[in-house]
Amino acid sequence: MNIENFSTPIDLDKVLDVTVIEPRQKHPTIFKHFDELQPGDYFILHNDHDPKPLYYQLLGERGNIFSFEYLSRGPEDWFIQIQKNAVQNTSDAASDVTTLNIKQSPAETQAPHKENTASTYAGQNSDTSLRDDIILQYDSWDPDFLCAFIEQTDHRYFREQAPQLDGLGETIRLKHQQSHSELAALKMYQDQLLATLLFHLSQEKSALFDQVKSIQQAAQQNLEPEAVALKQIFTGAALKKQANETLTKLLEQIRKHTSQYQAPEDACDSYRYYFKRLSQFDLRLSRYLHLENTVLLPRISKWL
Repeated sequence: MNIENFSTPIDLDKVLDVTVIEPRQKHPTIFKHFDELQPGDYFILHNDHDPKPLYYQLLGERGNIFSFEYLSRGPEDWFIQIQKNAVQNTSDAASDVTTLNIKQSPAETQAPHKENTASTYAGQNSDTSLRDDIILQYDSWDPDFLCAFIEQTDHRYFREQAPQLDGLGETIRLKHQQSHSELAALKMYQDQLLATLLFHLSQEKSALFDQVKSIQQAAQQNLEPEAVALKQIFTGAALKKQANETLTKLLEQIRKHTSQYQAPEDACDSYRYYFKRLSQFDLRLSRYLHLENTVLLPRISKWL
């Protein structure tokens, strides 16, 4: 661990060295350290690469209640001070959001004080890890920042959860379909949903998100966006809107065939667990669709 490049000494007792931790345990360990912080306290993360995705994950799952300050930027050792901000309550958080101290581009540090447009996603109850509609103000973010946030949080979540849901759904179908015929249709709609979603995640990255970044960079330099970028983003936005409509209809079918994720009385623990996982996935997907349909796509339409 090289600390010679620091202009001021750091408290080694505050350093969390994740370079020695098994990769799949890194983020759970970091989140555990963050959750144990008292307001105003901090720890210093030591990593062997830029942990930028962690920033978006913290923002998405814990809200805008921390600062993320780079102390050293590699190339081999990265040190970031992560501090939990002092927030009195959710009402204070909604009215006075503290700007994140990520010290990257201006677009990434903007979180203007603006009334939040909170919503209830698809009629589902709010989950503890998704209460960011209270303290995150998506409609005040630059489009390129919102794209990066969606990619680093929702894309990652969907790609991790999809194969697990697929396997779990097939297991429950094979075990219970004789007494619960609705499981066959449920699995069919789930397969269509996951296939549509995963296909469009990659498509929207190249056809939409990359073009948003290009146009935003041009705007920051007071340059006119390239005609090619505008044409691609027009096509990308149209495809995204169509895909989101398809996903919304498939979600409605899944809710119908699960009775809003209410497991039948004779359901075993695995059956109930499957419905719980589906409900959580619905909540996350509904937020994703809300962000794109009511925030991102309307912002992009102003460029066209």
